[in-house]
Amino acid sequence: MATAVSTSFERLERACHSLASALVLFGGFCLVVACALTVASIVGSVTIRPLPGEIELVEALCGLAVFAFLPFCQLKRGHVGVDILISAFGPKAMNWTQLIGDIIIAALIGLVTWRHAIGTMDKFGNGETTPLLLLPVWWGFAIALALLVANLLVCFYVIAADIRDIRRGKTIVAAMGAH
Repeated sequence: MATAVSTSFERLERACHSLASALVLFGGFCLVVACALTVASIVGSVTIRPLPGEIELVEALCGLAVFAFLPFCQLKRGHVGVDILISAFGPKAMNWTQLIGDIIIAALIGLVTWRHAIGTMDKFGNGETTPLLLLPVWWGFAIALALLVANLLVCFYVIAADIRDIRRGKTIVAAMGAH
């Protein structure tokens, strides 16, 4: 009986896919809760009274959903790509532009993560709260920061996968329609 030995890169790949999938579920849950709150507020406004502070929760949940979907989008290479000109130069050029694009995205996500961390510390330090429910704003910022860090980890994995594929002479598989 043959047993498959997984390399550390394969374990990293499985971990990144599991992380991205779990975050998609979290983001979907956030959106479902946001929808339920909106429906409850609308029904409440017609029957008794709307839910106070519902809009504050919906805003936070929708923002968290966006951050939660970013790692999956990066992993599946769902970001915008313009390959009309590059495709004429063949698969090697496509691979290198894909790698350069992924490095640029990682740098931008790193910049956003750094600035968001500073903003989180600021929100924590000044004790800002939401107007109606008086919830600390830094809670949402901290969760979003964790999601950005997860996205950054996925970005680093994607860059490593690009380099591995280029070294092996394989074509980097991008989102359907991108190449």
